Amino acid sequence: MSGDVLISDTECYPNFWSIGFYRPSDGRLKVFEHSVRKPITERELDQVRRIMAQNQIVGYNFLNYDAPMIAALLAGRDNRALKLANDRIIVGNMKPWFADKPWAEGGLGVTVPRWDIVDLMEPQPNAFASLKALAGRMHAPKMQDLPYDPDKPLTEEEMDMVLSYMGNDLDVTARLWFNLEEPLALRAAIGAEYGINVMSKSDAQVGEAIIKKRVEQARGERVFRDDNPPQDFKYSVPQWLSYERDDLRTMLERLRETTFEVQYNGKVELPDWLAAQKIAIGSSVYKMGIGGLHSTESNRSILSDDENVLIDFDVASYYPAIIINSGLYPIALGPQFLVEYRKIRDERVVAKAEVKRLDKLEKQRPLTPEEVHQRAAAKAKEAGLKIALNGCFGKLGSIYSVLYAPHLMIYTTLTGQLALLMLIERAERAGIPVVSGNTDGVVFYCPRDRQDDLRAITRQWEADTAFVLEDTEYTALYNQSVNSYIAVKPDGTAKWKGPVANPWRDGDGFKADIRSQLMKNPQMPIVANAVVDLILKGTPLEETIRASQDVRDFVTVVAVQGGGTWRGGYLGKTVRYIWSTDGSEILKAKPHATTGNYAKVSKSDGCRPVMELPEQLPSDIDYAAYVRAAEDVLMDIGFVERPRVVKPLRVFKHSAILHWAIAV
Repeated sequence: MSGDVLISDTECYPNFWSIGFYRPSDGRLKVFEHSVRKPITERELDQVRRIMAQNQIVGYNFLNYDAPMIAALLAGRDNRALKLANDRIIVGNMKPWFADKPWAEGGLGVTVPRWDIVDLMEPQPNAFASLKALAGRMHAPKMQDLPYDPDKPLTEEEMDMVLSYMGNDLDVTARLWFNLEEPLALRAAIGAEYGINVMSKSDAQVGEAIIKKRVEQARGERVFRDDNPPQDFKYSVPQWLSYERDDLRTMLERLRETTFEVQYNGKVELPDWLAAQKIAIGSSVYKMGIGGLHSTESNRSILSDDENVLIDFDVASYYPAIIINSGLYPIALGPQFLVEYRKIRDERVVAKAEVKRLDKLEKQRPLTPEEVHQRAAAKAKEAGLKIALNGCFGKLGSIYSVLYAPHLMIYTTLTGQLALLMLIERAERAGIPVVSGNTDGVVFYCPRDRQDDLRAITRQWEADTAFVLEDTEYTALYNQSVNSYIAVKPDGTAKWKGPVANPWRDGDGFKADIRSQLMKNPQMPIVANAVVDLILKGTPLEETIRASQDVRDFVTVVAVQGGGTWRGGYLGKTVRYIWSTDGSEILKAKPHATTGNYAKVSKSDGCRPVMELPEQLPSDIDYAAYVRAAEDVLMDIGFVERPRVVKPLRVFKHSAILHWAIAV
């Protein structure tokens, strides 16, 4: 093997260690074992060295764990020493940059070579997800947990089982690498343009690397994280921000006088009084938070009609616009940060316009090879600049980042919320109801004969704030909550978000979204399909559900703390199941500390595990259970009314008098 992409993984037990290399290009697998039954030879160690040095190694959590462990193996450590190194990393939470420190100082006493490693943990959108959870989210054929306690010395038969387990992890990692092809290609392009290696970085880390590099180039010097970051501070209220209502004015003045406290870990929380405040404007109630403003609607449907129309106004690039307009900057980067950040925004606008121009031209005639290349380059540039813009915000609150600026982070989040409240107040005062508000936009239920008035209000708000609004019309809005909804557009397509959405659906106006897939566990996706097909097409729930021949539509994946069991058999900490006509509940593997009972995993009644996906649709699917689940969602989103629940009569005794009560 030479000069190839190799998927790699390692396993460690007290008397066993192994490393596997899988080459996706031809499916070849190479495994090295170091154990009591098969000590690794010097020849094999040389092979491992060459493989690591001559290829691009792709793994999951590889930089934090596998790379230091491989370095320890190559340094001649035996199985006992490797297990101690394993425990120092996993149990002791040793950071990889401590590996070269002596053992007595908390390190491993080994130097990790500068191998070409792509660690997929950060480029995938949820860095806290385990590889097992990602296997479920990618519908991997087999989900398998670590077969034995990591402190258990293995028999030879058990060693073979661990090797099989490692093979499945290699397959899952290869699937993740394939699914991340686009973001990894983008990182390669960014690295080539800026001369930096961002292959193993998250979007926020990529944004940080880009802006840092550009500031350094502009200033002609290296920049470093500031050792004296801002401490407690006050929010600087924008001059244009004002309200008519007394309660909003009072809130704003109190906010102006509030001191925001920077905690030891660099985090800043909203003051309790503001986080607890419920702001009632019109018929809606709003709450503020670090994550943004949100209204509190639930279990509700609203439809456009002959008299009223739903219009969603979102602020374009809201947080970047606030940052650019603020005049604030991270201390480590200085005022040049704002100059470069604005340039990035403007360059992205140009690249985006170029893509639109060529897309429009393609509708008139075929593009030339040069134009095709130009469009691909513009798309890559636009995507990279988008990461730079949005990723920077994620690092403003990290004390370890060169972008650390808690005052700018709070200014950004508060200004975004307060500005939306200003728009909401103006519309409600003019008699135009707001039915939803969340982070960067609001939905109006506007009388059709007052749309010009609404446009005048939004244009004035744009002029006052220097923000730009983009609008979308809906014919219906069905809310499970403010962050879980189905919004129907006039062309018959829909936008969906949250638990009621199915990011695996591809077709009928829906596009499968790998980023969203990797962010959430599948929760019987067929239910979301059935609900939206009923809303958009009038298709009966059972018809959609029974029409599917794909078992992946019916699976649910859940994390079970301590692991789960089914009918006495251990499943693992991440479980995949379907509802079955011959099913039973999943129980937690560990009893409750107080009661000694084995708790049931939520919503697992009548289930059957499918840790290995069958090739054919199972014959025991409980279709009625999926129909009931879809009916529950329709009630949750207000499409149909939830029946009133009448609780049984209860008898209360007081002063020898019987009081009968009925609860509804």
